[in-house]
Amino acid sequence: MEKKDFRILVADDDEIARDVITSLLQRTGYSVVSAHDGLDAIRVLRIEEVGLVITDLRMPGADGIEVLKYAVRTNPDIAVVILTAYGTLDTTLEAIKEGAYDYLTKPFKGQEIILVADRAFQRMTLINENRELTRHIRDTYRDIEVLKNVAAAGNPEVTTNWLERIARLNAMGVLTENELQILKERLIKGDNKGNSPHS
Repeated sequence: MEKKDFRILVADDDEIARDVITSLLQRTGYSVVSAHDGLDAIRVLRIEEVGLVITDLRMPGADGIEVLKYAVRTNPDIAVVILTAYGTLDTTLEAIKEGAYDYLTKPFKGQEIILVADRAFQRMTLINENRELTRHIRDTYRDIEVLKNVAAAGNPEVTTNWLERIARLNAMGVLTENELQILKERLIKGDNKGNSPHS
């Protein structure tokens, strides 16, 4: 995943603050969409795929906590950062309890926004990598279950496809060298057995 593929929603009824954050993140390479209040933010979340929400706490229509609740309910992997000039402990605890990724108090430094966006981007990259690895591991276990049937069939084309697939899994670090050799041997033995002449 590249920064341009990581979509960020900036929600703030303060147009200047919203434009500053949006411009800052776009210059850093992120894809940014903005919302002028909480209801607009929820509308955007319904139709856009967003990885990070940076939302003001106090907004008309729906506040930042409502945006946070909607965001994490519809996408558990999303990161939500609450911005507020009202830095009370109660609000911070509520935001964290509802699943906020981070919490920044206004006035914030531009570098703080970039840092939190970069951390959220790295987090999403790891989530995606873990999901992909889990999928490959699940596929591998399922594949191993049917490996006996493939080897027994003795079809050279199928065996070659499986050998290539096993090599890819080894290259990704899903299979060890030892596991790779065992699976190769099973496939080749099955292939040879399937191709041996019957008398």
